[in-house]
Amino acid sequence: MVKFFFIFLFSLTSLTIFAQQKEKAKKQRPISDTLKTPADSLKKHSPPKATLYSAVIPGLGQVYNRKYWKVPIIYAGIATAGYFAVNENNDFVRYKNAYLLRQKGEADEFSTQSEQWILSNMEISRRNRDLMIIATTAVYVLNVVDAAVDAHLFYFDVSDDLSMQWQPVFYTTRGFSAGISFSLRF
Repeated sequence: MVKFFFIFLFSLTSLTIFAQQKEKAKKQRPISDTLKTPADSLKKHSPPKATLYSAVIPGLGQVYNRKYWKVPIIYAGIATAGYFAVNENNDFVRYKNAYLLRQKGEADEFSTQSEQWILSNMEISRRNRDLMIIATTAVYVLNVVDAAVDAHLFYFDVSDDLSMQWQPVFYTTRGFSAGISFSLRF
């Protein structure tokens, strides 16, 4: 009985399965191009050009990439960091001049404060000025990097068409075997 069962099971697994029919490819007539320009004359989006534009004038690379909404953010970042850098530099110069006047024995605008207080505030202003210069440079560099990356991804499809399909698949390796195919389409 066991022998009969194995023979029956073996004969079932070796049968070919004809469950699907091949779809005939739909014949589509190619649409002729009505524009009479050579293919190589079409303008291509150039990442090096976007990078150069953004390096020369901050925000111009974003305009070239047609991301106009980023330009005010870039200029706000540069202007804010630049404003604080100039403000901290002015404070640094005030404290430095007061310290130099005090070293000469002359009166300064911080006559009620100690020399140590002036030195401490001078160092704080110098550190803050340097940090703001770094922040201004970072915003500028991020502007250039953003333009380059955005230009490389200019033709990237960002549509909302995300689909998932489950379908049975039959593999033809030494006979047929069943399986499941999982495909994502972005």
